[in-house]
Amino acid sequence: MKPKVLISSPSLYAKDNVSGISSLVADIINSNKTRFIHLKLGSKDNEKKNIKWFFKLLYSYAKAFTYPFFKRFQIVHLNIGLERKSILRDFLIHLILKKVFRKKVVFHVHGGYFLMNESKDKLVRYCLAYLFNNSDKIIVLSEFEKQELTRRYGNLDFQVLPNAININPGLELKDVRREGILKLIFLGRINTSKGIFVISDAFKYLQKYFDQFQFDIYGTGPDLDKLLNDLSGYQGLNFAYHGVISGLEKWEALYNSDVFLLPSVHSEGMPISILEAMASVNTVIVTDDASIISVVKNNQNGIVIKKNDPEELASKIEDIILRKIDTEIIAQNAFNYINANVSINKYTSDLNEIYERLVTK
Repeated sequence: MKPKVLISSPSLYAKDNVSGISSLVADIINSNKTRFIHLKLGSKDNEKKNIKWFFKLLYSYAKAFTYPFFKRFQIVHLNIGLERKSILRDFLIHLILKKVFRKKVVFHVHGGYFLMNESKDKLVRYCLAYLFNNSDKIIVLSEFEKQELTRRYGNLDFQVLPNAININPGLELKDVRREGILKLIFLGRINTSKGIFVISDAFKYLQKYFDQFQFDIYGTGPDLDKLLNDLSGYQGLNFAYHGVISGLEKWEALYNSDVFLLPSVHSEGMPISILEAMASVNTVIVTDDASIISVVKNNQNGIVIKKNDPEELASKIEDIILRKIDTEIIAQNAFNYINANVSINKYTSDLNEIYERLVTK
C-alpha cells in the first residue's frame, strides 16, 4: 500500500497565489496515485498582515498539529522557499510533526534568498540548521544546489529532483517562425527579485524600437503598482497588464508570445514558469541564478544574461528584433529539451520511490 502524505504549499488556486510551488504541488497531487492531504501554508498574494491574517496563521498551525490525530499519514512533505518568514513558520511545524508525532519528513527546497546566501540572523541560522539536520530526506533542484548546501550543512541525505511540469495545454504546437511585432511576456509573481525593474529599466535603451514589440504582463505581487507606474512613464511603449491567469488561459498566453523574460536578481530555484515557457516554444531570457542554468543553456535553448544588467537585456532584445539571434532554433531546442527531459510522470515516480523508501526504513 502506498504511504499517505501530508504535503504543504500555498493555496492551489492561482487566483489566491502566483506560486511555482503551488503549481508543482497541484501537478503532484493530480498526477499521482499516492494519497495526499494538502496542508495550506502561506498568505494570499497582497494579503494584509492584520489580525485576520494572524488568526489564519494560527489556524494553519492548528491544522498541522491536529491532523496527526484525525488524518492517518506517515510522511510530511514540506515545500519551502528559503525566506525568513517561511523558515520560521515551517521550523515549528517540522519540530512538532517530527519530534512529537514521529513522522518522516521530506524537506523540499524551492529557491529563496537563503538558498545561495548565508544569514547573519542567529535565529534563522539555527532554524535552518535544524531543518537540514533533522529531515529524513532533503530534495534539491540541481547538483549545483546540492554542492552549495553540502558545503554549508555537511553530507546529508540530499536527493536531486529537478522540477517538472504537466505538458497538456490542449493546443496545437505553434510555428516557431515569427511574423509581425515581437511579443515579450512576463508571467509570474511581480516582485523585485524576479527582475521586473531590470525589464522596465531595459526599455529606456529600446525606445526607438517601441513600434516593433509589445510587452504583456501576467501575475500579481507587491511591486505591481510600481512596475505599471514605471512602464507608464515611457511614451509610446506598447504594454498591457492582464491580471492572474491559469490553466488553458495561461498556456494560450505563452503560446501567443515569442520571448519570455525572467531576469531574476535572487531567490530562484528552478522556476516552473521557465519550463512552461520553453514548452510553449518561447525563447527565454534568464539570469544564472541558482539552478536555472542546469536547464537553460546560453544560445542553445535560451539566453542567459548577467544579473542586474538592464543594458545587456536591452541588447539581447534588440538583437532579437533585428534577427541577429536565431530565436527559431533556440525556441525549438527549448521545446525539444522539455519534451525529452521534463516529465511529470517520471517526476512522480521518482517521488513515490522516495516516499516508499522512507516508510520501509
